[in-house]
Amino acid sequence: MITEIGSPDFPLIQAIKNGNEKALGLFYKDNFGKILHLVLKNSGSDDDARDVYQDCMMEIVLQIRGGRLDQLSSRLSTYLYSVCYYKWIDRLRQKGKQMQTGFDDDLDTAVIEEDDSPPYLPALEKVLAQIGEKCMMLLKAFYYEKLTMTEIASKLGFADDNSAKSQKNKCMDKARFLGKNVLKQHYS
Repeated sequence: MITEIGSPDFPLIQAIKNGNEKALGLFYKDNFGKILHLVLKNSGSDDDARDVYQDCMMEIVLQIRGGRLDQLSSRLSTYLYSVCYYKWIDRLRQKGKQMQTGFDDDLDTAVIEEDDSPPYLPALEKVLAQIGEKCMMLLKAFYYEKLTMTEIASKLGFADDNSAKSQKNKCMDKARFLGKNVLKQHYS
């Protein structure tokens, strides 16, 4: 049992950890506008923002379910923004672009466009349920356990680190594809 609660969002983290779809859905919806604003302000599109946000939410849900964020000392929304910020920087670097601004100092005053919020969970829950056990183990090893590709290859029985990396990319592509299909079904 945890005796010291590190994060002001400890109840939210526990609710998400315990599979509370409403809590995760509200968290998802409440924070998308900040990430959309960040990405649009820095050479991105709505689709870029949705991709980054979906990837980061999946990563954070895996971390929460693995107990890694039980003692988070910041707000969960601040942590999410930070993860999205650095993932977007990485994508811009891959495209050869630069960020136009630095990290937002006041995250609570970031612009939130509620009308642009995508449907939240159960989309994420459906994706996590559909990607398969091997993909779930691989993504957990990479994002939660922070293992290297060589360690993942050894742990999960891949021929080498390149095979593990290729499979991780396929798993993320599958998760993105499933996520987009779930969103399309929601809007149909």
